[in-house]
Amino acid sequence: MKRWKYILIRVLWAIAAIGLVVLFVFAWKAKTVKKCTGIQIELTGNTSGFLFMDEKEILRFINEQGVNVGTPIGNINLPQLEKALGTTKWVEHANIFLDNLQQLQVKIEQRLPVARIFSASGTSFYIDKTGTRLPLRQLSVMRLPVFTGFPSDQEKLSIPDSLLLNDILTFAKTIQQDSFYLAQIAQVNIEPNGDFEMIPTLGDHMVLLGSVENLEDKLNRLYTFYKKVWVPSGINAYHVLDLRFDHQVVALKKGLDPIKYAPGTMPVIQLQPISDTSMTTDTVVKKPLPIITAAPKIDSLAKPKPVQDAKPVIKKAVKAKTKENIKKLNNKSNIKALNQEKKSAKAVMPKQVPSNNN
Repeated sequence: MKRWKYILIRVLWAIAAIGLVVLFVFAWKAKTVKKCTGIQIELTGNTSGFLFMDEKEILRFINEQGVNVGTPIGNINLPQLEKALGTTKWVEHANIFLDNLQQLQVKIEQRLPVARIFSASGTSFYIDKTGTRLPLRQLSVMRLPVFTGFPSDQEKLSIPDSLLLNDILTFAKTIQQDSFYLAQIAQVNIEPNGDFEMIPTLGDHMVLLGSVENLEDKLNRLYTFYKKVWVPSGINAYHVLDLRFDHQVVALKKGLDPIKYAPGTMPVIQLQPISDTSMTTDTVVKKPLPIITAAPKIDSLAKPKPVQDAKPVIKKAVKAKTKENIKKLNNKSNIKALNQEKKSAKAVMPKQVPSNNN
């Protein structure tokens, strides 16, 4: 008896499972027969009101994939449609599904540019926060830092150009975090050696930044200079502001040129003390030269004796100084004929003859 009960329960469970499968198949067939009643498109993410893709463009792309209003749901391949939308450069992420009303819900997260780059050949493109290259769009006006002089306009970049693009991305992200510099920086020029030069919006000057190393510290120094020196002195008082050196700002007024050096090297100035200070201020003795004693006193107009143990360059300098001293001591000529003084004739006024008319 117990065995028959066990067999009956097993048969009932099998019939129930088969029934569920049949119902599921019928329900799926009924759903696949149904058609798409609509396509709803929504742009998600932190767009901040900036649009670089519109609903019409996305809908046209979906229609090109064979999905329209009235298309049977069974003919819609959702994974393939998401993959196709992901190949669009302005789409960062796509999420597509069907709701209970048989409407196709399309949620698109668009890419946002962080900088605009002009290449050396004149082409222009955007880059987003991941460094992805984006084509130009004018659906929204967005204030972005502009970089000029990028060496390549190819999508597949070499290793040096890729590193330079990463530096540009770092620079752009740093600027976007500060509202002051986002408004103050008009454009950033890229030099052939990879250094950055900033052209400000306000002021007739150029800011040399060098590499992006310690960029935040350089911008902080520049802000301090703007606040304490630049504004009190006048916005057009300086021509170049050099931030390439640590812990300082080198400000050059108009007419002065900035320091130039080879890429990857910085100038080092070493001051060496003068080995002998007994000479006059007109004579400079360098360290490799021997010590020179003071020039002897000049008691007569005879030719002075040369300085001992001195190199020919030093002898010339001493002789020149001696001649100058001779001229200062005696400005008269040494020729006796010229030294004889001749008395000049004096003019004698005629005496006035008394007039007889008086």
